[in-house]
Amino acid sequence: MNTAIRYLTLTLIAIFWIPFVCAQETTTNLETLVSDGNLYLQQGDCQVAQYFFQEALKLDQSLPEGLIGRGRSLACQGNYQLAAEDFRQAIEGNPDIVSAYVQLSLVYVNQFVADSIRFPNRLRDALTVIEKAEGFAPKSAQVLNTKGVVLYQLGNLAIAHSTLLEAAERATNPNSGLKKSEQSRVLVNLARTYRDKNNLDLAVSTLRRAIVFDPTNATARNTLGNVYYRIQPRNCREAQYELAQAVALAPNSLSAISQLGIVTFECGSINTSVHHLEAAVAMDSSVLTPPLYTYLARAYLAQGNFAEAIKRAQQGALLPPASAEAYYYLGIIYSSRGESDDSAAAKRAFEKALEIDPEYREAQDALGTL
Repeated sequence: MNTAIRYLTLTLIAIFWIPFVCAQETTTNLETLVSDGNLYLQQGDCQVAQYFFQEALKLDQSLPEGLIGRGRSLACQGNYQLAAEDFRQAIEGNPDIVSAYVQLSLVYVNQFVADSIRFPNRLRDALTVIEKAEGFAPKSAQVLNTKGVVLYQLGNLAIAHSTLLEAAERATNPNSGLKKSEQSRVLVNLARTYRDKNNLDLAVSTLRRAIVFDPTNATARNTLGNVYYRIQPRNCREAQYELAQAVALAPNSLSAISQLGIVTFECGSINTSVHHLEAAVAMDSSVLTPPLYTYLARAYLAQGNFAEAIKRAQQGALLPPASAEAYYYLGIIYSSRGESDDSAAAKRAFEKALEIDPEYREAQDALGTL
């Protein structure tokens, strides 16, 4: 009898214990997968991060952390459409989850920036989404920061500034619960509004504060370098230092390497500027920034390398949109070289510049001296 009772007891324990253990293991696996995904996402390994979030979603297809994580991974790779679907699904299952609204709003902003012709109303969509979050989380630093970013993109600088100022105050509060990197990003957004309001000293101090919070914030250093370059008189030394730091932290950033190349050129370091500008135009997305080619052409002209100068100037002139400045410098290079037929080529370039901008005084003067 005792043996039978003992056997029955062990059987019942096994029946109830096995599902409990499985549930515990599933929970642990989910937490580990999400944690690993966030780690790789923070490191910029977006594809690897996506894998871990997808594995988590195999265990729980409605897991909000999994949906938001996978959405962020997809957005990181430029797949905004699928990212938006994940964020919307997270919101459907969790209508009060702030981070999903924040990420969906930012994805809409990125869609507009990437293709404003295809998505002309995305900024309004972004504002609508984040205002829904503001309805139940009006004091959230993340919500206010995102709203400020959207308003900034919409061109409402004054309202964007006041919104980001409040966001920064809340974000940098010791009890905000935000990571140092998140606090730093909010300060960078605020600094951009100071810069655009031409309050350059406040922009500098805000960006320096952002760097204190996160010394690895490449965007903060990139923006600070830009502001130092704008200050009169130009602070070339600090501008070049901060931009070089930005490039070291984000070597694949076209913005950082481009600004470093342009600033070194304008500050008189011609040979160094050629190196940086060549690295910039080697990037695939450089064709979307034609002035880079014109700057590189001017740098080669300063070196006396007419062949490369003409090659790069022609590239800059032919890339859309048509630029009077690009054709003007193409004409300058032809007239400076002075070989057979260069005078005629320079004339055509100056005339093209004036066709684009009839009021271009430098092109008028150059054409008159041929």
